[in-house]
Amino acid sequence: MPILVNKRGSQKGFFYVRRCRMASGTALVARRLRDAQETQCLDLSECDLTKVPDAVYMMLKSVTVHKCTMANNLLRKIPPKFPSNFKQLKELDLSGNKLNQFPADMHVMQGIQVLNLSGNDLESVPPFVYSLPNLQELHLQNNCLMGIEVSRLEDIDGLGHVNLQNNPISDDLKSQLQSCKFTVLLGNDAVS
Repeated sequence: MPILVNKRGSQKGFFYVRRCRMASGTALVARRLRDAQETQCLDLSECDLTKVPDAVYMMLKSVTVHKCTMANNLLRKIPPKFPSNFKQLKELDLSGNKLNQFPADMHVMQGIQVLNLSGNDLESVPPFVYSLPNLQELHLQNNCLMGIEVSRLEDIDGLGHVNLQNNPISDDLKSQLQSCKFTVLLGNDAVS
């Protein structure tokens, strides 16, 4: 880490560098929000976010966003106002965070076709997932999943692909998944 020395010889390295990183992070988020206004795709991946900034809702209130990625951040939960502000999403990538909580009304995002929740702290499939009628791809690899309601996943008509690799899934659950109508990735194998 660089240490800056002022004219008096005192060091101000850590706090100066941290403020610079925070400022550059804020500028990055602002730039990506402006891009989203044009592209209808919100990319806030790798921004070191610990929460979804309020600026997201203010700057995109009149924009229909179809794709949103907030991958590889430090998010632990999704705020309650997120689902109602992003009802038109088709793709949502929240991979590589520390998520284990979702708002009760995540189910209002009925248009989601691709959902990536891989690499989080999930112990079971979040209940809202079973209420997404247009879901085609579900990525849940690299979590701590032990609970999956297989019959409810099968009720999602268009679901074609579920990735469950690197989860502590029981042998009983694996055998249930082998008879599913969609392709399931377990370990290194695809089960259809």
